[in-house]
Amino acid sequence: MKKAMLCVTLLLPVCLGLGMTVRAQEPTVSGDQEPQWRYVRLSASAPAIPIRIVGQDEPWERVVQDMQARLSPRLAGRAMRVGFYGHGAFVKPSEVLHALPFVAALGEAAAMDVMVFPHWHFPDTPPWLALPRYLLQAQLGQGLPHSAEAVLELLRGTARQFGLEHRAATAHAAVRLAEGLSAFHRQHITPSLAAFSASALVMVRLGEIMEHGQLSDGHIPIPVAESVRQGVYMHNVVTFGYPLPNGQVSPALRQRISGTFMNVVPAHCEQQWQGNFLLRGEVENLPVSWAPAHVDWPRLAPQGPEVAALGALLGGRDPARTMRRYAWSGQHHAEDPLGRQLWEPLCAALQRFAPAGVLRALD
Repeated sequence: MKKAMLCVTLLLPVCLGLGMTVRAQEPTVSGDQEPQWRYVRLSASAPAIPIRIVGQDEPWERVVQDMQARLSPRLAGRAMRVGFYGHGAFVKPSEVLHALPFVAALGEAAAMDVMVFPHWHFPDTPPWLALPRYLLQAQLGQGLPHSAEAVLELLRGTARQFGLEHRAATAHAAVRLAEGLSAFHRQHITPSLAAFSASALVMVRLGEIMEHGQLSDGHIPIPVAESVRQGVYMHNVVTFGYPLPNGQVSPALRQRISGTFMNVVPAHCEQQWQGNFLLRGEVENLPVSWAPAHVDWPRLAPQGPEVAALGALLGGRDPARTMRRYAWSGQHHAEDPLGRQLWEPLCAALQRFAPAGVLRALD
């Protein structure tokens, strides 16, 4: 009986990994023949929105020079309006570009001249899909566990490894983002940022750089040049789909943002726990009734009012009026079923507990 339970414990993650799949997004934009540029036309009557794709290791100076050479002639001497979009983790490189219509719609709603779309070195396989491979590798290296305690320790070690890999990815992305913002600042360009999922976590980690001049990848500290740190400035920042509880935005980061810093979350707490968490510190959490599930943010309809609302926060016209129209009203809460009214206070209390173990490794 004990051996049977051990077998079930080992096979369960494998079955879960095989059974769970990630919904694929249909590609909607082919773009032109230049790999670094895409032009997305949201309607037949609208002008195409330029999007500059930034390679994972492409020098930022070349990116800025390329944008200036291409766009400056049509700006008539005014400052270039630039928006950054940060994608999430667990998306294969070939699938990242499926968010282009959403990125273009954000740029149009925010009245941007160009949207910058960097590729980060995030893990491209969700943990529940990669877990069987990790367990198999551990079993081959250490032999088959002979007790339930050994299996649990194997699972804990695998979770810690996931945490360290994710922490390293977000740390290096935060350093690269700081370098990019500094490169734009040297050319007198101050971008706005829209950060989704793991990229929103990168924004929080950017605050560590502002506070300490370095941050850790889980093993060693990564130093950041003082000239880079002093060149980090942003206009407006919008985060959505923040993936972990208890993220803390530092005052030093907020001082580098001249406009709003808004974290858009679902109105109800249990929806937030589906992967759209609150942020703490120098940021405003904006609850909205229309917030989708975590992975569905980049799949919002480009012509929909939700994307228009996000774009308004990113720097579009009259963001206050736009968000009043689409934000959640407290009157909806009174109409909720009794179960939700009982759950919300408990859920809000859970938000205050600091995450343990792997969550600390991730954030």
